[in-house]
Amino acid sequence: MQRKLLLAALVALAVLGGCAQRDPNLLVRALSEGGRTAGDYTLSLKTYELDAEGRAKLAGPAGSSVGSEDASLRGFITRTLSAKGYTLKASGPARYAVEAHLLCADTRKASLGLLHEELRLPEAAVGAGYSKDIHYWLPDAGVGPGQAGKDALDLRDATQRRFSSGTFDRASQANYGGAPLGGKDNTHCQGRVLVTLTPLTPSESGPQRVVFVGRGATDDCPDVPECPLGTCRTALERVLVDVLENAL
Repeated sequence: MQRKLLLAALVALAVLGGCAQRDPNLLVRALSEGGRTAGDYTLSLKTYELDAEGRAKLAGPAGSSVGSEDASLRGFITRTLSAKGYTLKASGPARYAVEAHLLCADTRKASLGLLHEELRLPEAAVGAGYSKDIHYWLPDAGVGPGQAGKDALDLRDATQRRFSSGTFDRASQANYGGAPLGGKDNTHCQGRVLVTLTPLTPSESGPQRVVFVGRGATDDCPDVPECPLGTCRTALERVLVDVLENAL
């Protein structure tokens, strides 16, 4: 009984904390929502891996901890958006800001937060404009504020069952947007994609900031220790293009 009361208190604190931090001027929409006129854009591309504690950190093109801006992946983004009438600007004012955040990891080893349901980007890696309502890979399927995706619901239910039974092992749960969380059999590497598009022109609604978000997940990738980006590169390219082609 005490364990159940403790869990309920932790859940309540997490909910209250999330409400307290939410930006009332932020409106999160699926990438497919709303009519947008094509225009120029700036692009930020970052790739990630998991550190020894299961948290996402910036990774280089080959899985090293040196940064991002992978030229090949940038090419897939710019070519896909060019076909839709969007023009990349190297710098300066633009109509949109586009972010792409790609992860290759053994997600079974990810640190998923208090309720074992969230896989978030590091705030320091995102920088200005970071929001807990936007910058995460799990739950996915275009979930917005106040909604729970299948990932979140499945993992929450599993966590509650493990608390009730006194066990704390992390079960493999179905991923709403792709393969099971953490893979199946002996294949554990998996790719995750997050794309955001933010209009930079003044809004008629005043200070409100609208951000359009798309997410995707690859099927299982080959089982390689530490899951360097190259392990899931082809699958990530395919999902990245699919997100941009089908949502914009």
